[in-house]
Parts: sequence; C-alpha cells; structure tokens
Amino acid sequence: MASGTAKPVPCLYCGAPATRDDPAIPAWALRLTGLADSPVEHLQASGEPLELPALAPGEEIPVSVPRHAAAPGRSPLERLHEAIEGAIEERAQLAVAEYASRCLCEACAREFAARDEATLPLLEPMVTGSAARFTVAEQRRLAGWGARAAYAILAAEGKEAGVPGAHRRELRERAVPHTDVYVGLGRYRANQVGVLAARLELPLGEAEPTEAYSVLAVLGHLALKVFGVHRRPADTRVASPRGTINRIWPERDAELPWPPLWTLTDQTLDRVFLQEPFRAPVREMELRYQGPNVKVRAKRRRTEGLGPRR
Repeated sequence: MASGTAKPVPCLYCGAPATRDDPAIPAWALRLTGLADSPVEHLQASGEPLELPALAPGEEIPVSVPRHAAAPGRSPLERLHEAIEGAIEERAQLAVAEYASRCLCEACAREFAARDEATLPLLEPMVTGSAARFTVAEQRRLAGWGARAAYAILAAEGKEAGVPGAHRRELRERAVPHTDVYVGLGRYRANQVGVLAARLELPLGEAEPTEAYSVLAVLGHLALKVFGVHRRPADTRVASPRGTINRIWPERDAELPWPPLWTLTDQTLDRVFLQEPFRAPVREMELRYQGPNVKVRAKRRRTEGLGPRR
C-alpha cells in the first residue's frame, strides 16, 4: 500500500473492505412519512455523568414512576430531560444522507438491500399507522430487519464497536438476531422520525458488569426497540414494557396483532428507552420449618433488571 493511503474500513458484518454507506434512516421511511426534505437534528452528549442539584423530598423517586398530582417539585421525566439537556455538548443540523456510515462491503450491501425490500410490505402498515397481523415467520423477518436497523444507527453514531462480532455474524448468516438480543415494536402517536442510541455497562446481579447497547428508533408511527447484551446469565427472563411494546425477538410462538394496546407518547418513549428487557432470577426461595426456636437461613428469590438497581 502506498505511503499515506488510508487503510480501508472493514465491513461491519464480514470484514471485507467497506465501500458502501449504510444510512441510519432508510429512504423508504422518509418517503412513507412525508419527511424526505426534513433535516436531522443531531445532538451529541458527553460521556460524563451529570451532577444534578439537591432534590426536594417529592423528587426522590425513580424516573420510571409516573408523576402524581400531589407530588411536589419536578417530575422524574422532567429531571431526566434536564439531565439530557445538561449533557449535550454539540448540536448540528444534518441532511438525512449525511446520517450514515461507510460500513458495508458490496456483497453485504446487496444482501441487506434484498432483505429490506422483502420486509418493506410488513413495515408499511406499521409506519403509516394501519392495523395488521403478523405470523411467526413474518415476525422473524421483522426482527432481523430491526437488529440491522439498530446496527446502522449505532454505526452512524460511531458506537458500532459495542455490538459483539457474534451478534453481527448471526444476523448476516442466519438473518435473525442473536439470542442475547431483544427486539420489540410499538406504535407512536405522532408521525415523525428520530433515534436514541447508547452503549451501556450493566451489572448482572453480583457478577462483573457486562457491556450492552440500546437503540430506540421512531419511523413514522412505528417505534423500534433493540437491546443487546454481551452475555446473559442462565434462566434469564424477557419482559417487554406491558401494553406498549410487542416483543418479536426472542421468538414467540404466536401471531402478533397490530397495533399494541396502548400508543406511545414522548413521555412513554423515555420510559421504553430506559427499560431493560432482560431479567434474571438471582436467588431461590427456600424456607423450611424445623420446630420452635430454631433459626434457619432463608434464601429469597428476587427478579431484577440487568441495569443499575433503583
């Protein structure tokens, strides 16, 4: 290689030289929503935790708890928005075409374009707000599309290193997400386009923290949630936000009616993004009676999310 020539970036999925851009927001979504000429507002936040001012007694409740009319002070979601605004270091207006990453080789670009074309008829009713029903096979196809859409967003944000190679290979070779990935779909009230993406470090019970990634994308009336962990403990359970997000991966053995029971708003979007769908039982209940005045050790069963304890 000649001196001064940049080394080609490897394809995100196979390692071959990347020669094609992968748009984080697909052109068909902008066409369906009528937002093709709208610019993208890109906000970049620091990675440092924000120190909030001292809280009033009524504010010392988790973000996930809805505000009560009798509670004084700021609501949990107001505090969350303050934290986000305070952490933003850079704001920019981008053309949609600029919100992309050169991370695909020719072969992978052709393969994923064919998959997108085959999945588009399933996505159109959700993006435009229509009713539908999806078979198990169709849910598998939607789950594969959702994982790849999330990885395109992470790549555009420069966070693709947070997706393990095993997750990318599974998607490329089998067209479905890895078993350590959750994919869910919800209906958003407004017609807009937006994304939230983050790399996380989560404790697994008492074990060492593991890396994770989380993406929430809104395309018209469709909300896509993708959450992946680098490793999951045994007997992990999957818990979707009830009534708002329909799980399509890990696979379910049932048809999926659309839309979900409840429609997402700006406030509930925040909660959905923060919700960690993998839950692991960490202690088993064991209580035995051995007579009066006999003390026994009781093991308690607790099911908790993989994220920070609240």
